[in-house]
Amino acid sequence: MDKLFRLAMVQGHNNGAILRLAVLVCMLSCLQTNYAFACRYNVRETGFVDLRIEPYYLFGYINDETGADVVSRFKQVTEVGLENSNIDFEIINIDQQKDHPAMKFLDLQQVKSLPAAVLVSPDGQSYPVSLAERDRTFEETLRSALEDILSSPKREEILRQVIKTYGVVLLIEGTDDQENIRAKKAASDVIELISSQMEMMPKTITHPPVLIVMDRKSLSNEEILLWSLGLDGGKLSEPHAAVLYGRSRWMGPLFKGEEIDENNLASVLFVIGADCECGFDYQWLQGTMLPARWTDKMQEQVAESLGFDPENPMIKMEISSIIRRGSYSYPGVPFGYQELVVKPDFNTVADQNSINEVEDTSMPDPSPDDPISEPNPSVGQDWPFRNTIFLLVGLCVLVLTSGVVILVRAKKT
Repeated sequence: MDKLFRLAMVQGHNNGAILRLAVLVCMLSCLQTNYAFACRYNVRETGFVDLRIEPYYLFGYINDETGADVVSRFKQVTEVGLENSNIDFEIINIDQQKDHPAMKFLDLQQVKSLPAAVLVSPDGQSYPVSLAERDRTFEETLRSALEDILSSPKREEILRQVIKTYGVVLLIEGTDDQENIRAKKAASDVIELISSQMEMMPKTITHPPVLIVMDRKSLSNEEILLWSLGLDGGKLSEPHAAVLYGRSRWMGPLFKGEEIDENNLASVLFVIGADCECGFDYQWLQGTMLPARWTDKMQEQVAESLGFDPENPMIKMEISSIIRRGSYSYPGVPFGYQELVVKPDFNTVADQNSINEVEDTSMPDPSPDDPISEPNPSVGQDWPFRNTIFLLVGLCVLVLTSGVVILVRAKKT
């Protein structure tokens, strides 16, 4: 705290700096108050735990006339290609499963031949996947399509960075050069701010956030990445920015144009370094992943960096228990609601501490009218009291900081 008061004395002449400092002091007081209540994970660490509550879906469409050998190859190649990814696959026979919920994503008027495929995001967006090319076999076209779905230059760069750093600010350039320059400066400034405060966060994170810029030339190679963020590269005029962390999770809203400023970006980035039980709404803890392949090598690097394996069933159970304390919805991407049910699987001898399950494993319903269930009243009953402590301490620190600033101004006058 002494460091923060000295910082207030030095920056007292700058109104903007004082305001940012006061907000920061409150946040840090929350992050550092009473370690007896602290979670042993920060938000960044929880972002590496895959609870399978927000998968993408690849639906393959066939009919009664599709040959059995084609169906077999379709299933085999796709399941192998999507291994270690966050995309689930299902084949649908449109003649026999006319009432399947995924039929609404298939435009029969545009489909010239079957098999066909559609990629569906957790928020219900759909992306038709072409499986017919004149110069290549079905299997070759399918393998190429799967690779495009799972990998691209920017996604690979994002994955490399989120594994070893605090997180990533992804800046997608628009058509106005001056706006792009302004947005880059805002992102660079907030990264510098976060870097200067990392030593005061609850847990050590070795490397600060990084900025990844997607210029106009990159857009054609990043169609799936842009789609997953709800963007169409051909219609982008303003710059856009997203914050990514953990297992390439997108946290918070997608900022565009003038919204890309230091305060907005900082409000999201500071959450990543926070204690996972510091009074934040749990909807912040598990943002939507980008569609991507997560390799064993990546998992090993993360486990070595964090000091624990995020794939450990007991770790998953603990994180899922934390997230279950709040309703599972997300402000940046409007998914359908799914309730988590934590169930150790004692039927499997090899894995008696097996992981939590998602009660509804079917495709998420993107309807905005989905009910939000009440948190489990038996879990975390001390939370109102705990949050009150955090709030009161934060307010006290804010008052003390404001008093210091007033005294400094009084002496100058």
